Amino acid sequence: MTSKAFDTADELRRMISEGHISEESLEVITGIQREKLRSFLDEQTPWTTGLVAEAQALSNDESTRLSVLAAQLTDGLSISDDARLKAIFESLTIECHFTLGNIAKLTGLDLDVLESALRDPQVVSADKKYELSSKGSYLINAVNRARDR
Repeated sequence: MTSKAFDTADELRRMISEGHISEESLEVITGIQREKLRSFLDEQTPWTTGLVAEAQALSNDESTRLSVLAAQLTDGLSISDDARLKAIFESLTIECHFTLGNIAKLTGLDLDVLESALRDPQVVSADKKYELSSKGSYLINAVNRARDR
């Protein structure tokens, strides 16, 4: 069995060349200056991690943020919709300490439907899944925006 290390620059270059994302989008999403992104993405510039003598194009924080984004945009989108729906509410309850009751009251969602979605999303109708995912995603976005500020 062989394994290949995830190469963030290669993945981002591939996504840009295939039209999945633009350099401008990367700049806006990450807040990393375009010149730094271009230096990182330049195929001629060797990219190393760890302790090095020469200055690197990105800080450790910037490198980590780009790596996480690239991984989420490549491998993360292969997760099933049911697993993603369940993860939205697990994230809100585990990481943010919302109760399902809190979520139901904030969003107007039915508590029984929320509980069913966490137990087994396959038993929830498509219409309810849509409502759960859109309102749950909104809450995730609200929490993330509050954390960024």
